[in-house]
Amino acid sequence: MKRLLGVLVGAAAAWLICTCAAVAHAQMAYSADAYKQLADADSSETIAPGTRITLQNWQQYRKFIPVGLQAAFSGQYAIRVGSTPEYTIEVGPTSDFPQPGDMLKNTEKYGGQTTLEKLPNGGWLIKGYVAGIPFPNPQEPNRPVKILYNAWLVFRAHILHNLNVGFLVDRFGNKTTNNVDATFYGLSHLSEPGMPIDMPYANGVLYATRFLVTAPEQSRYTTQLTQVFDDPRRVPENYVFLPSLRRSLRLSAAARCAPILGTDYVQDDNSWMPPNYHVGYLGYKKVLMWIGDPIKGFEKSSYVGVLPGEPGGAYPGWPKYGSGKWEIRKMHILDLVWNKSLGSFCYNHNIFYVDENTNIKMMADSYDNTDKFYKLFWVKWAPVDFKGQKTIIGYAYCSPLMTDFQNTHSSASGVSNMRFDDDVPGDLRDAAGMSNPGSLSRIMK
Repeated sequence: MKRLLGVLVGAAAAWLICTCAAVAHAQMAYSADAYKQLADADSSETIAPGTRITLQNWQQYRKFIPVGLQAAFSGQYAIRVGSTPEYTIEVGPTSDFPQPGDMLKNTEKYGGQTTLEKLPNGGWLIKGYVAGIPFPNPQEPNRPVKILYNAWLVFRAHILHNLNVGFLVDRFGNKTTNNVDATFYGLSHLSEPGMPIDMPYANGVLYATRFLVTAPEQSRYTTQLTQVFDDPRRVPENYVFLPSLRRSLRLSAAARCAPILGTDYVQDDNSWMPPNYHVGYLGYKKVLMWIGDPIKGFEKSSYVGVLPGEPGGAYPGWPKYGSGKWEIRKMHILDLVWNKSLGSFCYNHNIFYVDENTNIKMMADSYDNTDKFYKLFWVKWAPVDFKGQKTIIGYAYCSPLMTDFQNTHSSASGVSNMRFDDDVPGDLRDAAGMSNPGSLSRIMK
């Protein structure tokens, strides 16, 4: 009996070793060629509206699918595109979204003043920027750096508030509620009609984000406030209010890879700074990107696993068929490599998909320090009505999703109650106070 048990244990161990080796071998590694093989934006290649892409036929359309999503289609990872109808990609016509507010007016007025200055560590600093799109027609020299600054300085509303109803899901499929009350404050270089370009209380802050946990109950009222400065050389400042201590703590400025409120996001995902990276250019491409229906995009039922009691599914947070359309959009593919003079970092390559029409970073593929595929940061957008314009704007997303493919873990949510400026509830309209860390002391009052 002991001999039989030993044989079984040995066989199981051998199977486990072989399986782990196979999985490790199957992991996708960084390859610039994988991005360069995407369809060129200037080519005649396209996908006809009405086309449906599934797990069975996705290889036919591979050159239009973001590389991170190719990993999900490949079946190499536990998190994957499922075979059920809700994972069907339906291609629709490409939308043209207008620049919000006074972006075009300010671009015409100030765009010619913006330049780049080389820093001693090899990064690039923006100079002379006032408002609008800093580089309306980015060309060489330093074209990828200019595109990155366009993405960093997209239109931001003065105040934007929403409710993120979501969950964390682990490798065993266990779901943990993770609901966040989120507020975003644009304070400098604004292009919002009827407002100054720089708020008098900005004090050098470009924007601030305020995330307050509303569930689960044991974490309720935990709040993180981040201030990002308009001088991108300055390290963002992070503060966390801990209800158990009834006070706030200032986080280490070097904790760029620390998780945000226990999620799969790290601090740099929320507050990346252009001079910290060497920026490569992987191409001007046609890429399929999901754009949500203006109504269904803001419904929790539109995303796999987001509804309470619903299983996480094969790919938690995936936008269900019928909740929007996938569009062929022209994208600049940027390869951000961390400047090693700033110390260690969690990503060797951070690949940004920057939408040419809006300058918004819609997706990012991240690779670890051994160049293995690590995370997919997928911010899903749907048109919103902003002061009479139907468009998409910075931080007015309908569903943020961070997927850790290596550790089979996801942070997914759906957004509701999107409000701007005077429609924002209660004390949150006090941008001068609530964008300041001193306001954290008011949480428990």
